[in-house]
Amino acid sequence: MKAKSTDFDKAAEEFRKQISGRVEQRVLMKRYTSFRIGGLAELMVFPRNVEELALVVGYCEKQGLPWRVIGKGTNLLILDRELEEVVVNLQEGLKKIERTGEQSIRAEAGVHLNRLVKFCQDSGMAGLEWAAGIPGTVGGAIRMNAGAEKKEMAGVLSAVEIYRWPEGRYVSLKNELNYGYRRFELAPGAIIIAGQFELTRDEPAEIRKRVRACLNKRRATQPVSFPSAGSVFKNPEGDFAGRLIEEVGLKGLRNGDAQVSELHANFIINRGRAKASQVLELIDLIRRKVRKEKGINLELEIEIVGDGK
Repeated sequence: MKAKSTDFDKAAEEFRKQISGRVEQRVLMKRYTSFRIGGLAELMVFPRNVEELALVVGYCEKQGLPWRVIGKGTNLLILDRELEEVVVNLQEGLKKIERTGEQSIRAEAGVHLNRLVKFCQDSGMAGLEWAAGIPGTVGGAIRMNAGAEKKEMAGVLSAVEIYRWPEGRYVSLKNELNYGYRRFELAPGAIIIAGQFELTRDEPAEIRKRVRACLNKRRATQPVSFPSAGSVFKNPEGDFAGRLIEEVGLKGLRNGDAQVSELHANFIINRGRAKASQVLELIDLIRRKVRKEKGINLELEIEIVGDGK
């Protein structure tokens, strides 16, 4: 049964009584995505901790309200239509980082990746330098098994802490997790609340040099000055999506204010007031042309939200 506006009104009233985090109604999603694209969400909630997260998710499940979790919204294309869901935003809570051993760190899902990289650098812990400059949160990076420089989150994770209603909190060790290229498989409704990282010791000055090199490379090769959702497509095995898109002549192609980046063809950028429909049209054109001319089916890396899936 489809939720009504009054159901979201009632939920907002209930959440304001039960949690200390912000509760906002009729939220423009473009304010909460790196693409700066997206329509109105009925309700957005900012739980401050796992207990508040559990209250929100539990209420939604019991009332039959659809919900989804986001962090900084850096891997999302949210459609311009109304999003009839409770959006649970973790970027204002779950922000604790702590050393748990000589070479280990625990970081909660709402921690920004750049903050984690800086913490590791200052603590003399190496292994996450490649993540410097990647936008987003720890939870989102684990969820998509983010990576760069031929490295990925799975390579430094020792365990993932998860919340799932109604079971509660539990820990999955690395050997219990199913992950692959740009994916971490979780049970339906499972929410990443923290990651445990196993790193190596090194001098902070040496780590800083590698962090700086990663940042410089990212700035030189990616359109960081424009809103985007990062890499649009996964790299096919043995090749690069950006190279294929460039070879079929689509680098720099513009559709309204959505454009295939002239710097890196696997990025679609928002040059001002791009609409989700314009981005989708570019995605469709790219996939069709690469399939026709190269015989390769490009798989999306970004997640499309609002299409009923």
